[in-house]
Amino acid sequence: MASESLNDDEIITAVLDGRRDDFEILINRYSGKIIKFINSMIADRDEAQSIAQDVFIKIFQNLPYYKKQNNFSAFIFKIAKNMTLNWLNRQKRTVFFSRLLGQEFSQPPFIQAPVQPVDPEQAERDERINQNLRSLPEEQRIALILKIYLEFSYKQIQEISGWSIPKIETLISRAKSRLKKNIAMQEKNSVFVYHARKK
Repeated sequence: MASESLNDDEIITAVLDGRRDDFEILINRYSGKIIKFINSMIADRDEAQSIAQDVFIKIFQNLPYYKKQNNFSAFIFKIAKNMTLNWLNRQKRTVFFSRLLGQEFSQPPFIQAPVQPVDPEQAERDERINQNLRSLPEEQRIALILKIYLEFSYKQIQEISGWSIPKIETLISRAKSRLKKNIAMQEKNSVFVYHARKK
């Protein structure tokens, strides 16, 4: 049987038995989603790739502790989530100290705007969405990314985050509600400003 046709647990068994090169199969299976998840959290593709490399090193080191229960995706995304949050916390400390030193610092957008937007109005709307996504509390942002952007089930999100399914549902519901409310308010303000300028 070709290694590529094996499931995750079978590949991990092979790696632990000495076929270390088979670990590359797992990298190929998951690297795209891992990078997408990390990039959605930090909005820096190059840094997301760097963190992803560290994630796979960490996973390889921790394979002996993985309990083979056909839940490798939860295992890998839990590590990715923790390492991404650690990176964000380090960035927050960097911002704090840079401000103490009086240095300028600008936050990158949560999601990069398209290089060639369809039209100016759509570009403006995308930027408002980006700003609101950045404003979400960390847990709401993680839950929303895993569910909406990566299309994980509630059960998978539970395995990754350790949260109960009712909490996950609440986080996603609140995140959506907050985004809709903020965007609606901003659109209302934009209309008000537009009419004020015409007077």
